[in-house]
Amino acid sequence: MIINLCNNAFDACAERSRSACAERSRSARGNSKTKDRRPETEESQNYEANYLPKLMVKSTLREDKVMITIEDNGPGIPDEIKDKILQPFFTTKKGTEGTGLGLSITNDIVKAHGGSLSLETTLGKGTVFTIRLEKK
Repeated sequence: MIINLCNNAFDACAERSRSACAERSRSARGNSKTKDRRPETEESQNYEANYLPKLMVKSTLREDKVMITIEDNGPGIPDEIKDKILQPFFTTKKGTEGTGLGLSITNDIVKAHGGSLSLETTLGKGTVFTIRLEKK
């Protein structure tokens, strides 16, 4: 289940990295525009040009609860799909790349062990998944 969350984080970071490369390419050709079609500023160009993918996994014990956090600095999860990502068969991947079962099964495994899975996300900053398990 932790491997699945890490694989999803790797995919998210790779997506943002590809996006940053595309932005650098457009900028080099002089066609640089932001997502809302405004011309790029030097500040916005440097933000993505300096992007380095990061994945952090931490575990802590707090008040008889084990907490495992998986944090990435990918593109973040849009609000319109946040409520759907734990549903079976929901996927953002193209074609046959994903079945849409990974997060659903991960959530089911965590719940079967009396725990919970939560997420915090900010567009353009990344996502943190937190697994909380009761210490028995």
